[in-house]
Amino acid sequence: DKQLYWILKHGVKYSGMPAWPAPERGDEIRAMVAFVRALPGMTPAQYRALTQDAAAAGTVGVRGIRTATLTGCIACHGADGRGRNQPDIPVLGGQTPAYLLTALRAYATGARHSAVMQNAAAALTEQEMRALATHFAAMPGLAPVAPAPDPMARRIVQQGIPRLQLPACASCHAPGKPYPVLSGQKPLYLAQRLRHWKGDKNVVDARKTHATMPVIARRIPDEMIDRLARYLAGQR
Repeated sequence: DKQLYWILKHGVKYSGMPAWPAPERGDEIRAMVAFVRALPGMTPAQYRALTQDAAAAGTVGVRGIRTATLTGCIACHGADGRGRNQPDIPVLGGQTPAYLLTALRAYATGARHSAVMQNAAAALTEQEMRALATHFAAMPGLAPVAPAPDPMARRIVQQGIPRLQLPACASCHAPGKPYPVLSGQKPLYLAQRLRHWKGDKNVVDARKTHATMPVIARRIPDEMIDRLARYLAGQR
């Protein structure tokens, strides 16, 4: 696994195999390692189950989106925008079209890191990005949930922790603001994103990115990551 991870991250020089386009996304590389390890023994049916959404068979075309493009989006995000029951693929329905459009633009330019999404978004036209954002945002999905009874998680969401210079999640992630909706999102996805932003604990803060979310994530106590994700997802 360690050797495959290194090869996928760095590529193989002079062989034509490129490095992973988003080396910061160790989570994507680890997922690809798992896929490569499973591939030799995978049946055609198992491969189709991983790469195709059976529920999308009767999907009607969407104006402004090529069928092949929509099929590619559905392969991961599902015909209903809920991520095909995969815990690490976010729910898109219920987000604002403006946020989804901003995300697609950022992926296409490489401003937001993801080898998977950058590859998908780079081929989209501005019209297709707008159509996709509108299409997935209109689906039923994220909605306010009754949060789990966790006073500390509630405090972080509503008030933050001033002594740690940790702002409240709700100061940005609230209705009417241009940031993603978190309420009802998948807990594993939220926890993975926060851990990714925290970065390697063996690297000093001065050498890590000082973008907004990485700085905030590093101020969240480690033991609160999963609790906070479950609270936002409405799970005990």
